[in-house]
Amino acid sequence: MAGGLKRQLTGYAFISPWLIALAVFIGYPFLAAFYFSFCNYPPLKEPVFIGLENYVELLGDGRFHTSMGVTLIFASVAIPIGVVLAMTLAMLLNSRVRGQSFYRVIYYIPHLVPTVVVAILWQWIFNPEFGLLNIVLAQIWRAADAWTGLFFDLAAARAHEWFGLWPALLLLLPPLSLIATGSRLAPKAIVENAAVRRAVLTLVIVALVVAAAPALDASLTYFAAKDMARLRSPSWLTDGNPMPMFMRWQRKGRDDVDFAPSMALWAIIIMSLWAVGQMAVIYLAKLQDVPVELYEAADIDGAGWWSKTFHVTIPMISPVILFNIVMAIIGTFQVFAVPYIMTEGGPENETRLAAMFIYETAFQYQRVGYASAVAWVLFLLIVALTVLAFKMLHKRVYYAGR
Repeated sequence: MAGGLKRQLTGYAFISPWLIALAVFIGYPFLAAFYFSFCNYPPLKEPVFIGLENYVELLGDGRFHTSMGVTLIFASVAIPIGVVLAMTLAMLLNSRVRGQSFYRVIYYIPHLVPTVVVAILWQWIFNPEFGLLNIVLAQIWRAADAWTGLFFDLAAARAHEWFGLWPALLLLLPPLSLIATGSRLAPKAIVENAAVRRAVLTLVIVALVVAAAPALDASLTYFAAKDMARLRSPSWLTDGNPMPMFMRWQRKGRDDVDFAPSMALWAIIIMSLWAVGQMAVIYLAKLQDVPVELYEAADIDGAGWWSKTFHVTIPMISPVILFNIVMAIIGTFQVFAVPYIMTEGGPENETRLAAMFIYETAFQYQRVGYASAVAWVLFLLIVALTVLAFKMLHKRVYYAGR
């Protein structure tokens, strides 16, 4: 036997257990589900071929449409937030701070906790009366209302009346200070001393944020009083109304269409960010491969942190960004355990994702063939979105050496 052929056979022998497992546990169920999608198949009975009837039924199935709509809303919100949060976290973990290794381990540990345990834990966190989240939010809102009340009348804002008080004029001082600091009228001690200038600008920006907070709070209370009231005492897992409320399309004589996640779905989205550490670790590995020389050249050109992030860091890690987006698309459309444990699809199907709909159709309603059709539609949707992501982002992805 030739040496090359012998090495190939040896290699295939080593990977044969994996190939067999792939064919038996993934390949066969994949093809079987495709066949069953054309059948009427109650469990423990022989499948009966019925052609395209399952797919035709999907076109008029309101529960299926609702589950797909909820899944698309969930994906459109959870994926961008998760990708940006993981990237931000990775950049922070990549900085040289004391206890860097400890922080990296801490942020990755949530990914190792079993999903069922995490879901039960977050059920208690989201409890409207005894949950830790609402207890903390109540204290934050109490402090926020006290600060906003010094400048604006929140009761008048809720009644859609004029809510401004004369101390609100003091909130103009931070932006005016920011303009003065950056103008030619700034004192020489600020202009000539870079350290002093940075310190003054930092203080002014902090003051600007602190001043903007009450104005934003009062304005949102005026324009979205119901949403702000819900945020002050949220019923996380039982509120099926969209958040914000204005993203609901009212239709006469027909069901309303929500274009924003319900409060219950927001709870699922927040909980899904619990395990964002895995994505952050992938970003972190790529960040450590970015050549230091590029940052040094950017410093010589006078680039700031913002410019270096968008013109050096993001282009260099763009292949990993694309990878994480694709993996997030695949994972988001397969979410099942968390909503099933926390809400069981409620309230009013507002958290019934497509994977949960497939499970209930197959094992509760005993319609394996119909569930297989839904699974294949979901598979084709995932493939289409993955291809769309590649088509939209491949020109913005930079591969070193190509």
